[in-house]
Amino acid sequence: MKLPDARRQKILDLLSHHGELQASALAERLGISEDTVRRDLIRLESTGMLRRVRGGAIPRSQVPLHHQERLGRTGESKRAIAAVAVSLIRQDDVVGLDGGTTTLAIAQAIPPGLRCTVVTNNLPAAMTLAGHPDVEVIVLGGKLFKPAMDMTGHKVCEELRTMAFDICFIGAAAANLTTGFSSIDYDEIQVKRALAKAAERSVCVISGEKMGKHSPFSYAAPGDINDIITDGDAPADDIALFKSEGVNVIVADHLTQK
Repeated sequence: MKLPDARRQKILDLLSHHGELQASALAERLGISEDTVRRDLIRLESTGMLRRVRGGAIPRSQVPLHHQERLGRTGESKRAIAAVAVSLIRQDDVVGLDGGTTTLAIAQAIPPGLRCTVVTNNLPAAMTLAGHPDVEVIVLGGKLFKPAMDMTGHKVCEELRTMAFDICFIGAAAANLTTGFSSIDYDEIQVKRALAKAAERSVCVISGEKMGKHSPFSYAAPGDINDIITDGDAPADDIALFKSEGVNVIVADHLTQK
């Protein structure tokens, strides 16, 4: 392997481990100049290996997938997370539902007979619930973020400031005890933050491999979220850390879901 190739592979390894790093930190770790790091980041981004963010980079695994790509990844673990989430909804609850495919799975899992009102910026979830006999659906208006098929922007946040939810379900690109719950899109985190503030009980639904990671934009501190619903891929150490801060962590077992 040529020296530049080995150096760029080391950058990818560091990003994979840390989730996000500033160019200055990469330069210090590798013993090279920041200019060299920036050139490497540009080269790696051009090949789709990472995404540059202000002052640094995040790994390709954290770059937002198109909605259809994420649907292709929806499997048993998301359905298990959704089943646990639905079990927390009480009759006549007003439910806030974030964008994303895990929250879409929650909408799909609401059974007939569970009477509630769902307020959401998630267009596929709203369409799923349109035919539900016992769910009233309120769709938040704003700018359509096409890759995720959800509504974002200040109008959505303004609407949320006038609402109060019994419970809300929010997705995350990453969660750790230091930076809390985060995402990689600035507009989306404004909506997530407004959802959490409007709810009596805020629940983060997150796949296990995202636990212990962090993304550029935080929307909630650990103490701002009441519950985490995740799957068996979540590291035990990270689960224990959140529990030590008073966050209720529920690990969904897809093997028990029918």
